Amino acid sequence: MRARSFTFFLINFFCSLPITGFSQVESTAYTATGRGGVATTFTTDYQTIGINPANLGIRQSFRDPRIIIGIGEMHTTFFAEALDRRELNDAIFNSAGTRFSMAEKHQAATKIANTSVALNMDVMLAGASLQLEDGRGVAISIRDRFQLFARINQTTAELAFLGANASYFPELLLSDGRVIANPTYPGNQSLEPLPEETRQMVINGLYANEDSARLYSEIMDGSRVSSSWYREYNLSYGQQLYESYNLQLYGGVGLRYINGIMMIEMAAENGELVSSNISVSSDFGLSFGDTSQITNPTFIPSRNVSAFRRLAFPRPVGRGYGIDFGITAIIKKNLRLGLAITNIGQLRWRGNVYQVNDGKLVQFAGNGLNNYNLLASEEGAFQFAGDKSPLRWEGANQITEPLPSLIRAGISYEFYKRLHAGIDLIAPRNRVAGNLESWLYAIGADFTPSKIFTLSSGVNFGGNNSSRVNWPAGISYNARKGHYQCGISTRDLLTFFSDIGEGSTVSLAAGFFRIKI
Repeated sequence: MRARSFTFFLINFFCSLPITGFSQVESTAYTATGRGGVATTFTTDYQTIGINPANLGIRQSFRDPRIIIGIGEMHTTFFAEALDRRELNDAIFNSAGTRFSMAEKHQAATKIANTSVALNMDVMLAGASLQLEDGRGVAISIRDRFQLFARINQTTAELAFLGANASYFPELLLSDGRVIANPTYPGNQSLEPLPEETRQMVINGLYANEDSARLYSEIMDGSRVSSSWYREYNLSYGQQLYESYNLQLYGGVGLRYINGIMMIEMAAENGELVSSNISVSSDFGLSFGDTSQITNPTFIPSRNVSAFRRLAFPRPVGRGYGIDFGITAIIKKNLRLGLAITNIGQLRWRGNVYQVNDGKLVQFAGNGLNNYNLLASEEGAFQFAGDKSPLRWEGANQITEPLPSLIRAGISYEFYKRLHAGIDLIAPRNRVAGNLESWLYAIGADFTPSKIFTLSSGVNFGGNNSSRVNWPAGISYNARKGHYQCGISTRDLLTFFSDIGEGSTVSLAAGFFRIKI
């Protein structure tokens, strides 16, 4: 048997991370997060990049600022369909104090199986917009996006939490050298269950007969994991196309140059690997260890690259381009209609490209996860070996992936400049890493009780967390002279107080340095 360590990427990176991705919906516009993603007819200046570039041409009053600059705006959303509020909070904030028993591991595997878990982190490093004459506007930004979506089957969930004790393995190697039958294996269920003490002694799950072991594609059947880390350099332009007393029409286009830092796309359907692509920046030093034994794969960063450089200026392994188109109509000054198609393009991965070999999983060393937070897993929790190397190096080969593209439609109405309410419908154009799983429906509003405060709220459902209805909320502060703005918002306020609906969402978006001139 050719053994090689294989941290099944759907397990070792993401499978039990209790966290859904929405950066495609509202980008880093923290005001839009407070409305639950309602943004197609609301956002302006650089915050409309990636949403609707047509809005850059809108300037309703000569008092509106011509230059707006922002630094460090961010948006993070965690979602787990299977976890309640307490479990999600413990996974994020108290994972070090949580250690599952064997019974709790069984329960966790059953709970996580066939449910959605996901993460989105979106940081705008810097952005600026300029309002030109004659209803024209231009904006630029630099933005990082990290996105994840995972849904795994029962077998993979058991491997994640039970490790060598999973029912997949017919035999178990104990720390005293004995090899015993696994009572939870389907062919051994007539045997007496093993006591907890014996389960704790298991160091390997294995197939003595390699021919009976199953392929990775069979083990993963019905599972999907997609994730990506991009850095975008954006330029958008919008202008007024038509004006009459009762109608103003605006159009816009956005361009982006993209550096790809990481890409993982794995999926199995009908017993076949339909996606199995992995590419990671060389600055993170991905290594799969000694091929002669079962050892953990590791990330061994180059000593010539500092931790700051690795995160702030990672070496790209993919490059691509994207384009946005948008149109907005303002009818009788108060009614707005918007339509946009965003992120049309592709990303070409040329470095550190791996693909999964569909070999058989013969051995597993490690006891799996001890809580719902993968980042708190112990060293050696996942160690795989099979009849062939699980990953193969693709050398000069390249992978071309479409960008996660959306179609947005929105309608809103402004009541006496105090209340602006609207509806957005957002649909994924393709099924690729980082995109929504289904349509997102959102209703939201901004209420300005005074010149210095704006309150936002709404409801939304669908997208990547279709199991629940979210209640977003946000607040923005505007300095009296209008030159400074900051704010904070959340995609779902309910998770902080109750367990209404299935699953939990922890979300935060904020911006504290937004200057208007």
